[in-house]
Amino acid sequence: RIKDQIADAITTHEGRIAAGVLKERILNLLGMVGLPSRVYNMYPHELSGGMKQRVCIAMAIALNPSLIIADEPTSALDVVVQRVVAQNLLDIKERLGVSMIVIGHDMGLMAQLVDRLAVMYAGHMVELAEVDKVFAEPLHPYTQLLIESIPSVKERKPLKITEGLTHD
Repeated sequence: RIKDQIADAITTHEGRIAAGVLKERILNLLGMVGLPSRVYNMYPHELSGGMKQRVCIAMAIALNPSLIIADEPTSALDVVVQRVVAQNLLDIKERLGVSMIVIGHDMGLMAQLVDRLAVMYAGHMVELAEVDKVFAEPLHPYTQLLIESIPSVKERKPLKITEGLTHD
C-alpha cells in the first residue's frame, strides 16, 4: 500500500515513529502533492500515472531534502497530467525552499521548471546558461534542434534530424 511505501522511506531514515504521528505526516505529504487522503490506503496499481508520480514526489520530500533530483518527472504522462505534475514540482520547490535538478528532454517543460539550463550532447555538456538566454540565443546546433522540436499549434513543421554523434 501507498502508506507502507512512504512509511518505509521515513522510518528507515528516522527510526520508529508513533503510528498516529506517522499517519498524519503521510496524509500531510499526500495533501502537499494534491492527492486525496483515500490514496493512503490504495495500492500502486490502483493509481493513474500522474498519481504515481505525485506519490513519488511525496516520498522525495518526506525527509525534508535540500535538493530534489527529478529524472524525467513527466515522461509517459499525457500533456494535461504533465502540467499538473510540473506545477506540483514548482509548488513544492517554492513552499519548501528546495533546489531542484530536473533531467528531461522536453524543452517546453524545462522552460517552465528551471532557472538555468544545461544541454547534454553525446555525454558532454554543450551549453549552460539562464533558461531565457538559452532559448533566445542557443549556441549549439543540438540545442537549436531541441528548441525547434517543441510542438506548435500555430504551425506545422517537418522534424529536423541532426547528423553526428548519438548516444549508446
